Amino acid sequence: MLNNRIHIALRSLLAAALLVTTAIAEAGAPGAVAELAGFHAEYQASYAGLKAEAVMNLRPADEPNEYVYEVVTRAVGLASIIRPGTGIERSRIAVTEAGFSPISYKLDDGTEEIENDTDIEFNWETGVAHSVYKGVPKDIDITAGMLDRLTADIAAIHELRNNRKPTSYEITHRNSIRLYEFTQQGEEIVSVPAGKFRTVKYLRQRPGSSRATLIWFAPEADYLPVKIVQLKRGKSQIVMVATLLEPAPVCADCTRL
Repeated sequence: MLNNRIHIALRSLLAAALLVTTAIAEAGAPGAVAELAGFHAEYQASYAGLKAEAVMNLRPADEPNEYVYEVVTRAVGLASIIRPGTGIERSRIAVTEAGFSPISYKLDDGTEEIENDTDIEFNWETGVAHSVYKGVPKDIDITAGMLDRLTADIAAIHELRNNRKPTSYEITHRNSIRLYEFTQQGEEIVSVPAGKFRTVKYLRQRPGSSRATLIWFAPEADYLPVKIVQLKRGKSQIVMVATLLEPAPVCADCTRL
């Protein structure tokens, strides 16, 4: 259960979440080239005394204006004996002046079971996302601004980088569409293995859910999250802290999302 739960929490991290938005963001002046600043971030996660490691990477894909965002988690120490597999979650994202458009999304929880495995292919021309969850296929109607879980992570960071507050997002998840909301909780100084940071703290939650996620974003680390805590009925379940944060340099000749 540990690696799977930690993987879910990591997805949840800056999000898992998100909104009913029309289009996530406009990428600068008309005619500007949309550009994402990539990053590499590493985390330690703990749950009930067991531990895992998580790595997040955002990098350019092999097509212009497309990016791959990947989250990899694996248990360490005793937990690796209980759950030896590696969880991988990956989203391919198109970035345009209109905003973010997910192309595909895949979750493999690292086990032979398909309890959490998900595949989604987005067809924006037909307005349909072809989703498979737990081996069950389903076509989901999609409209501009809908995201997958990982693209939503990038959208939340993007809003903060552009001096806007993340609010709510609508995402495709588990063969359905769900709404997640962000609520700012104030500012805090947080110390983690990666350093000491001034942060803005957000609560991410689906309306009516007993689960929520607290996220501490660090402006000096280009708003990457430095701490993430998953809650259930208000009690801490999983705690993740940053051990390494490597924001990429900003592109000098383009507008960054």
